[in-house]
Amino acid sequence: MTKFTEKIVKLLAILCIIAITGLTIIVFIQVFSRFIRVSLPGTEELARLLVVWLTFLGASLALHEKMHLSVNYFVNLVNKNLRSKIGLIIHGIMIVFFCVLMVYGFKLSILSMGTTSSTLKLPMGLFYCVIPISSIFSIYFLLVNMLDFSKKGETTI
Repeated sequence: MTKFTEKIVKLLAILCIIAITGLTIIVFIQVFSRFIRVSLPGTEELARLLVVWLTFLGASLALHEKMHLSVNYFVNLVNKNLRSKIGLIIHGIMIVFFCVLMVYGFKLSILSMGTTSSTLKLPMGLFYCVIPISSIFSIYFLLVNMLDFSKKGETTI
């Protein structure tokens, strides 16, 4: 793994840790405030924002760690040469998917920057801009994985 990839992975891990810690604190405060019958507006909205960010950044990190869902039963039935080609095709399809997600995620983020959230008055683009950001990370990890894939000749679908 290159130093650049290590730095990206470390950044994603830190962002996920911050998001899960913030989410835990916010939900705890929200539950405690309901227990003492005090209303804290905005905590639910902030928790939702952190869940969205955690989901997308965590998915990119899981893609790097090869923890994403895959069904290899049928792929493992074919010979190693064909298995390698199938792996490259699958990675190519995933890259196309994340490219589409990136393009439309950017469009959605830009279009929704003028709309604000109901309680915190944050631009809704903050909720959506994680889509293209995580897509860029995912594309990078898929390309790195494909390069390793072609060098080693092993199947890591």
